[in-house]
Amino acid sequence: MKYMLLVLIGISLSPLEMLRAQGFEGREGASGGYQALVEKWMSGGRSDVPNKCGLPVIAHFLEHEDLDQQTSAAMTNVLARPSTQTSILAGPFRIHFDTSGIHEPAILDGNYVRIPGTARRFADSVAAIVNYVLRFETDSLGFLAPPQDNGGGGGPEYDIYIRALGGSMYGSTTPETPINNKPEGGTFTTFMVIDSDFSFVTPDSIKGLPALRVTLAHELHHAIQIGNYGFWTSDVYFYELTSVWIEEAVYTEVNDYYSYLRSSQGHFRNPGVPFSSNSFIMYSRGIWGIFVEKRYGSGTMLRAWENIRTYRPLEAMDNALQTAGAGLRQAFGEWSVWNFFTGTRSNPAKYYLEGELYPLILETAVGFSQPSRTITDSLRALSTRYYDVVGGQTPLKLITSNINIPVALTGSAAHFPYTYLLNTTKVDERYVATGSGIYVKFDVADSFNWISVVDTSSVVVAPVVARDIAFPNPFIPNGTNSLKVPIRNFGVTQGTFTIFTTSMDLVFSAYKSSTYTTALGQQVFEWNGRTTAGDVASSGIYLYILTLPSETIFGKFALIRR
Repeated sequence: MKYMLLVLIGISLSPLEMLRAQGFEGREGASGGYQALVEKWMSGGRSDVPNKCGLPVIAHFLEHEDLDQQTSAAMTNVLARPSTQTSILAGPFRIHFDTSGIHEPAILDGNYVRIPGTARRFADSVAAIVNYVLRFETDSLGFLAPPQDNGGGGGPEYDIYIRALGGSMYGSTTPETPINNKPEGGTFTTFMVIDSDFSFVTPDSIKGLPALRVTLAHELHHAIQIGNYGFWTSDVYFYELTSVWIEEAVYTEVNDYYSYLRSSQGHFRNPGVPFSSNSFIMYSRGIWGIFVEKRYGSGTMLRAWENIRTYRPLEAMDNALQTAGAGLRQAFGEWSVWNFFTGTRSNPAKYYLEGELYPLILETAVGFSQPSRTITDSLRALSTRYYDVVGGQTPLKLITSNINIPVALTGSAAHFPYTYLLNTTKVDERYVATGSGIYVKFDVADSFNWISVVDTSSVVVAPVVARDIAFPNPFIPNGTNSLKVPIRNFGVTQGTFTIFTTSMDLVFSAYKSSTYTTALGQQVFEWNGRTTAGDVASSGIYLYILTLPSETIFGKFALIRR
């Protein structure tokens, strides 16, 4: 680990200076540096979707001693600040760009073709978007703003460089000057590089400005992470999954992360890859942040990042979850269940709000022939396997998670064995009855490090109905009126009425009874516009979820506060 060794012995050099001190040279090119590093990082292969961010590539090559001549040249290319023809100031940001040549940025037209002469419009868009993103990530989510640099880009402003990255990635955030000189988890000033048009992005609906929006949300959060909380190069997966979650929090309508969920290298096709893997799968695990914030409350991810000043990400996340009343072991087991209830099994009231659009998790098919069957298998630390057992009265689902955090922290590739014993009779008291007519026993030596969910078919998922039927819409609370959601039932019905912001912050939740409205001639659930704390909710767009015994109703509405 050349980089970490140099910091350890007290030499305050930037990553670029460290490489140059070892005789590595390179020159700037259109995209060759990024492309060469991405392909080497992925062992020569290419993903079925574009690489999201350059930070994992940078972290990998700063940590490992595998810099051959070609790689070192590419690495130097990536770590160097680009040279540009001009720049503009926009609040705390300086946007650097070219007005001619291969790196000239451009807005895309309705057919996703570059519009000539729009370099300044593109730079102005960057300026407007990144200032909005900064306000959202600091004011709404509570993170600290990225630190200023030492004038490397011409002033103290945070520098964003627009370059033609050749479709190799959306953008990159590069650590530059050490701030606190910690040997592990130190903070750095950074600069950002983003693509010049985002014409390579798929699907077409995300090309251009939508991709620019989520890229700036993603990369600015890397600047926040590395500049304020700490850069643990061996744990870059947590930086990436957090920045993907941030994309969804800031721009929920873009949904660029769907492509990574559906990728052949994504989590839903590879649940057996450990959570702490620094491979391409990390991008699809932005849903961890969505899960944590909905399940354990707004601000839990922020607390994890505050802990990263002292602890590695897994330990920091564990501490934050313990503050929320759980812990990483319990939360990982719950997350594994959430990832089963997607696609046709989704339930937005209980699990992911957008889960219907997520793919189904990969299952291992197992046949059962009476009277018994034994399943012997193994998993690595912090990974999960899903079984579809066919042959009983009904299909049987099994979810197995290894939650051995100490082993996960070591990065060990060890596999840990376990056994399922299936039988048509209850052989002993450890066999669990299921709705399929099969009794199941989970047998493992270190039970403390495992969570096994038997028979997910017994988890009743009520029908989900998406209805934008709340009225009045917009709702203007005046102290006497209420938002109303009509239901089909004729009699009084009990249910849980929950209101969220679009970033899934809980506003109100209560178990309530419906009331009869003469004007409609039917039962409705009502909300007076006040939060659980009793304050009038702020103006904005809100989501409602009404969970009833027979169905779940959800939708959105606007609230205007006067």
